Amino acid sequence: MSRRNIYGLIAVGLVVVAAGYYFLMLSPLRTKIGDTEAQIASEQTQLAQNQARLAQMEQTRQDAKRNQARLIELSKMVPQTPEIPSLLLQIQDLATEAGIDFLTITPQEPTDLGSFLVIGLVLVMEGRYFDVNDFLYRAEQMAAGPGRILAPKQVDLSLGGTPESGASPKLKANITLQAFERKATAPTEAPAPTS
Repeated sequence: MSRRNIYGLIAVGLVVVAAGYYFLMLSPLRTKIGDTEAQIASEQTQLAQNQARLAQMEQTRQDAKRNQARLIELSKMVPQTPEIPSLLLQIQDLATEAGIDFLTITPQEPTDLGSFLVIGLVLVMEGRYFDVNDFLYRAEQMAAGPGRILAPKQVDLSLGGTPESGASPKLKANITLQAFERKATAPTEAPAPTS
């Protein structure tokens, strides 16, 4: 055999070995790498979606805590029971802070307003004009405490005695305040399954 034929056979052998290597080893490996890269991209997309969902759930959890705290505040502002004794104590504290002397507090029968009841409170008190004004302001702002929501409905002022020299006169105030109560709602039953 001539040297030329040997080189030709070696070249053909190398081509056959290279083609065999390519088709038997390299091509399946490249296919497997491509499949793995596609799977990695899919998993990364899934991971990004799950991270976004987790962030949304974390935000919902934080919102739920804030909403729970707000519901507690709102239940203090408009409770489901009249809680008249604690309401009277709160009003007495407001009057003391404003410098008012109480004579009487008379709760009235609740009035139905649909999902709320309105409890009227008739207050008879004595104090100077600015003290009465301060009391009314404190009563309106009590819900910011948080406390009960109180709404002044009517204020009647009259001279309460002989004015002292150099001081504003004492006034007798008849004030009607409204406090609110939520009606208890009965749990709704699920409809019975029909067959």
